[in-house]
Amino acid sequence: MYFSRNQLRKVPILEALHEFMKKANDNGSISRQEAVSMVPPLFLDVHPHHKVLDMCAAPGSKTFQLLEAVHGSTGAPAPAPLPVLADQPLLPTGFVVANDADYQRCQLLTHQLKRMCSPCLLVANHSAEFFPFVKSGPNQQQPLRFDRILCDVPCSGDGTMRKAPDIWRRWSVTSGNGLHIMQLRIAMHGCRMLQVGGLLVYSTCTFNPIEDEAVVSELLLRCGPALELPAKASLPLQRCMRFLPHHQDTGGFFVAVLRLVAELPSNLELPASQRP
Repeated sequence: MYFSRNQLRKVPILEALHEFMKKANDNGSISRQEAVSMVPPLFLDVHPHHKVLDMCAAPGSKTFQLLEAVHGSTGAPAPAPLPVLADQPLLPTGFVVANDADYQRCQLLTHQLKRMCSPCLLVANHSAEFFPFVKSGPNQQQPLRFDRILCDVPCSGDGTMRKAPDIWRRWSVTSGNGLHIMQLRIAMHGCRMLQVGGLLVYSTCTFNPIEDEAVVSELLLRCGPALELPAKASLPLQRCMRFLPHHQDTGGFFVAVLRLVAELPSNLELPASQRP
């Protein structure tokens, strides 16, 4: 659909379509989202038995998509039989934890996700880089580890310049420098909470390499062989995956898929000899 928001509101012939979309959105039948924003959750390859963490979830469109995947049938076998409630359909064994650092945005997140009416959702309000470890059960000492983690981190947002032209007036070459450390801390903490064999998707809506490739490169350097960028031999790191606005008439996006293949080293700080 290539109608703008203003066209949907103001063009008389589109009035019925606009009313239908509003009602369908309110009852959870549809969720309005830019096409390119759907890409990071798709790369996570979520199945009904997965434990999923969305570290920077608000306003919730990607979380809604992750929750749909948990409730969906993907054909992947679950590790244990699904529980059956009396006169109720089968429930997935997986769940989604949706976190955001801002309390007001968490309220918006809750409002958006309650349309799903899912018992497999938990909304949390923590700074992503300090998200707490929790026990995997009442009598368990080991912390809960997630199968899939989405790090759609705060960024300078220059990939959305077509729909937000004010960004161009505020933009400078140093816009992303102050965000790099926070983005790296969020991604590093995500790696610590990831189950061995699990996937972490790092994504931004900026083209700034300081916020994109530099973060991924630092992750790989600190985690060593425990973390891999799948297919990095055939897809050079400096490219990862970029979605350019003029290719598909979308906003701009950067996406990297990382897999944890072994336990992380206890000390993730770089030795002085390796620091730039």
